[in-house]
Amino acid sequence: MGRGTVMDQSPELLAAHQARRDACDRLLAPSAPLPGPQASDVVLSCPGGVALVRNTETDPEAFLFSFGAAYESRLAPKVEGPKAFARLLDLWAAERCYRPGPDSVATITWPSRDTEVTRALVERGFAPQTVFAVRLAGRPVTGADDPGVTVRRFEQRDVEAVVDLWIEQVLWDARFGVAAVRPSTRPRIEEQVALAVAGEEKWGWVAERDGVVVGLVVVQPPGYSDWAAHTVRVAPAAYLTCGVVAVGERGAGVGAALARCVHTDLDAAGIGATLLHYTAANPLSGPFWSRCGYRPLQTVWGRGTVG
Repeated sequence: MGRGTVMDQSPELLAAHQARRDACDRLLAPSAPLPGPQASDVVLSCPGGVALVRNTETDPEAFLFSFGAAYESRLAPKVEGPKAFARLLDLWAAERCYRPGPDSVATITWPSRDTEVTRALVERGFAPQTVFAVRLAGRPVTGADDPGVTVRRFEQRDVEAVVDLWIEQVLWDARFGVAAVRPSTRPRIEEQVALAVAGEEKWGWVAERDGVVVGLVVVQPPGYSDWAAHTVRVAPAAYLTCGVVAVGERGAGVGAALARCVHTDLDAAGIGATLLHYTAANPLSGPFWSRCGYRPLQTVWGRGTVG
């Protein structure tokens, strides 16, 4: 019991693992077997469980460096039940690759509705960091709109304001230890905004009041969101990569007006499901996205901080 190989994932174990997922959440896509390990990976096994530990250092020039730690150790388990899950957590904690702290995180992504494993995570110091949520087409967006704002697709003239607003979102998430403004943050966001202006790889909407941009949503359409879309059984799926309202405008209905317009457009485009991540500790995000028809699909549990 300890180090293992991916050959330890027997058909019986994979079937039991899939049965747990199906019982918790039928919207989750079937779970794929663990991939072959890379040079820095570790494979752990115990009775009723096997896991791949993937250890990565993030490129400081990458867009994702603003939303991830410099170092991450990520556990991907296949288990029959909570006992094996807890044992794999303990085996992982004994490895040298496990070193949560400043700008170094240990993470595990798990179905949000599988609450049988929650106690094992909390007892070992893990906390929910981000929630991966899903909205199915046609779900209503509730809440009153701010009548003083106009929502439209954004244009070249909006670029500077949109970049500043996106960076404002990174600063907000940094309060919760899940993001950081890096030297590469502005240039990478500028690149993402340029893609949204082009309108193919990214779609963008803004909320405007008296000529000033006060809200922003950016979406990756199907074909560019496969990295997220494969997690659900519904297709086609899009990924909402940025949703933010300016600090002084929050709570007045700007977000509701923006979300209602965006999701009406997505529904009309035939998008079956829209996915997004929000910060679990953010007191505004969860309630807002719930009012927009989203519900938790997976939770990223972690130790350590970004930045």
